[in-house]
Amino acid sequence: MNELGHLKRLSSVKTNAGAKFLTPAAFPGNHCPLHTTLALSAKVRGMSTLVVGTPECGTYSRNVIRRSRNKEGGLHWMYILDAQEVVFGCREGLIQALREMDQAGAKAIMMILTCVPELIGEDAEGIMHELQPQIGARLAYVAMGHFKCNSYPSGFWKTLAAFGSLMEPAKSASAQTVNVLGRSPDEDHIPMPSLLAELERKGFRLRMLAPGSDFADFEAAPDARLNLVLSPYMNPLAKQMSEQLGIPYVSLHEKYDPAGIDGLLDQIADLLGFRWEGEFAAAREQVLTLQDQVRQTMGGASYIIGRIGALTPLPLAGYLDLLGMKPLLLHMEEFFPDDRVWAKDLLARGHDPLICHMVNEPADIPVLKRFRPDFFFGKPLQPGEDLPGLAYMFDLYGRAGHERTALLLSNLLRALEHSEAPAEGRRRHGTI
Repeated sequence: MNELGHLKRLSSVKTNAGAKFLTPAAFPGNHCPLHTTLALSAKVRGMSTLVVGTPECGTYSRNVIRRSRNKEGGLHWMYILDAQEVVFGCREGLIQALREMDQAGAKAIMMILTCVPELIGEDAEGIMHELQPQIGARLAYVAMGHFKCNSYPSGFWKTLAAFGSLMEPAKSASAQTVNVLGRSPDEDHIPMPSLLAELERKGFRLRMLAPGSDFADFEAAPDARLNLVLSPYMNPLAKQMSEQLGIPYVSLHEKYDPAGIDGLLDQIADLLGFRWEGEFAAAREQVLTLQDQVRQTMGGASYIIGRIGALTPLPLAGYLDLLGMKPLLLHMEEFFPDDRVWAKDLLARGHDPLICHMVNEPADIPVLKRFRPDFFFGKPLQPGEDLPGLAYMFDLYGRAGHERTALLLSNLLRALEHSEAPAEGRRRHGTI
C-alpha cells in the first residue's frame, strides 16, 4: 500500500509529530486545542478566561462559550490583536485587560494564548509574575498554538497542568481525603467505580477534580493524602502535584490485566494504610473467565484501533497482546508524555504497528478496509462493514479496575456474536 508510505511504525515514533495523518484529507475543525482549553476552563465554576488571538479566534471562542453548559461564576473575555500588536506584541494591553477582569470580580483567570501570540513570542510567564502580586485574582496561562499540535487533547492536559500552578502547599493535610482526578461531581449518569465506593465505605472523603468541579476544589486539593487518576488527561497534573506538593498518585486508566490491577489496588491500600478483604474477588474471577473465552475466539486475530475517546491505545494494545491479538494500525489522537513507556512495553512484546492520526472519515474508511483486519476497535468503521467491530467504547470512560476490564471483554464478545462477518474472516491476520 504505497499510499501509507508516509506513516511511521511505533518504533520510530518518539513525539506527537510522529503520528502522521492517515490520509491527506485532513481538516482543522474542533481539533484546534483552543476548543478544549476554553471549554474545560469554562466548565470549572469560578474560573474566568481571557482568549488572546485574532478575530477568527474570538468568533470561535464565542461559539465555544455559548455552548458551554456550566459557566457560572466566571468572566469569559476575548482580547483581539490589532495589526500593530501582531508585529510588536500586546504586553501592555494584556496587563490592562487582566486588571480590568480583576476589578470586575474574577477570582481566577486562565489566559489562553492562540497561534499568533505564540508565533510572536509574547512573554505570558513574565506578565504573570509581574502582575500577580498586584491583583487579587489568581493568574495562570496556557499556550495553545494549533501549529504545535495536530489535535485537541493537549488542550485538556496542558490546561489541567496549568491548574496545578494555582495550587499552594496545604497548611495541614487531611488524612481521610482522596482526590479523584478525572471524575466530575456532576457525573451521576456514569456509574461510580466500585473502588471509589469501597473507599467511601472505609471513611475516606472523595474530592472530584474535573470539568464541573469548583475552582475552590482545585485550590483545596493540596491537602489530600492521595490522588487517584481516572483519565490520561489528568496524568500531567497528578505528576506535577506529586513533584511540587508531595502528593502520591495512582493511575487507574492504564491497566487492564488482573495482575496489574491487583498491583494498583495493593498500592492504594498501602498508601492509605489499610488492607483489602476480598472486595473485588468476584469481578476478578469474572475477568479470568471472560479472558479465556476471548482467547479461544480471537487468539491470533489482527485488529486496528481507531478513535476510542479518552482511552489511550498503547496500554489497550498491550493488554490485547495477553489475549493473543495482533495490532496492525493504531490511531493516536495524541502521543502523550507517558506513551513512551507503553510504546516500549508493546515493542518488547514483539509488536511494531503502524501509527496514524485519523480526522476525515470519508477518506479514511476506504484505506482502513484495505488492511482487512479481523476486528476494529472504535470509529470510524461500524460493525457489519465487512468485519466485526466494537464501535462504542465510551461506556468505559470513568470506569476503573476489574469491572472495567470485564465490561470491555463482555462488549467484545457481544460484538462478535452479533457480527455478520464469516467466522473464517476473523483469522485473516490482515495484509500488512
